[in-house]
Amino acid sequence: MTKGTTNKAMMTKQKIIDTAFDITIKNGFDTATFTYIAKTAGISKSGINAHFDRKSDIAAELAPIYESIIKEPLRFGSPEEFYESWIHAFESNDKFRSAVLTAGPIIPKLDGVKGLFDIIKGNEEEIQKCVYMCIGYSVIHSS
Repeated sequence: MTKGTTNKAMMTKQKIIDTAFDITIKNGFDTATFTYIAKTAGISKSGINAHFDRKSDIAAELAPIYESIIKEPLRFGSPEEFYESWIHAFESNDKFRSAVLTAGPIIPKLDGVKGLFDIIKGNEEEIQKCVYMCIGYSVIHSS
């Protein structure tokens, strides 16, 4: 591939990722079909297939974006700090809230929860209780 072709391919791939992210964060990953992504991005479905064989390949590209959005507003110094920062972010940060509510197919729940267990400082039992309280809060206040 020439440099121009490589750059165009990279730009197309990024456009697919950005479009899939926009669709997913607004409407959930179930709505991010190859057909809908292609239509929204203004490219052909075969253009998507040139970069991604399966929808799970797109999810793998979205996972670090989701992780960044979710972790950015949170504090991990203690379970109490984490809980307060989670509630504040969920109530005041629309992107955080949308990422939390649509992350399930992108970040497998147990991986995401375990990842939080590993970075919050404090007693393991208190950390687990705190994370589950945050998830419960999000579920209850999701509508």
